[in-house]
Amino acid sequence: MAADSLVRDPTFYHYKLIRKISLRPERKYSYMAAAVLVAAALTAVYGWIGLLYSGLALIITILTHAFVVKITVRRVDALAEKKWAFRLDWPWIGPLPVMDTQLSVFRRMHFHLFLIGCCVTGLFYPWAHSSLVIALLYWHLWLLNPRFRLLWSLRRERGDGIIRLEYHEVSYYHQ
Repeated sequence: MAADSLVRDPTFYHYKLIRKISLRPERKYSYMAAAVLVAAALTAVYGWIGLLYSGLALIITILTHAFVVKITVRRVDALAEKKWAFRLDWPWIGPLPVMDTQLSVFRRMHFHLFLIGCCVTGLFYPWAHSSLVIALLYWHLWLLNPRFRLLWSLRRERGDGIIRLEYHEVSYYHQ
């Protein structure tokens, strides 16, 4: 009797796929085009210093995100630290989970990232060149945009679900 139930239900991890969100190529291309256009606009308005500060701001923003993720994941769950790494498969650029992660942890992490990134940009405001402040704020929001779109589409889902970020789709599972 037990063998029959195992044959009929070959589930190993007891997770059921609830939603698959496909990532359309047009959205990815427009996302990358926006990065190029803003860098070009900063160069047009501020000259070469705008382009220089745009590159510097991107590096500062990525390092800030990496630092916040490392500190927050270590504080929340030391075992989850291995699940987060730097990714370059757009639109997933920056420190993100490389394995399955809980939606509630993903939400909390990006809330922290948003607030701390805005605070870091605010710290530069009184002393830095205006193109650096604009670029810091832009790159911060640009890096978080695909993640916030994902969180917005999953806003009604339970936080104890699991998400898996892939190059072409996002999968959401429940136990």
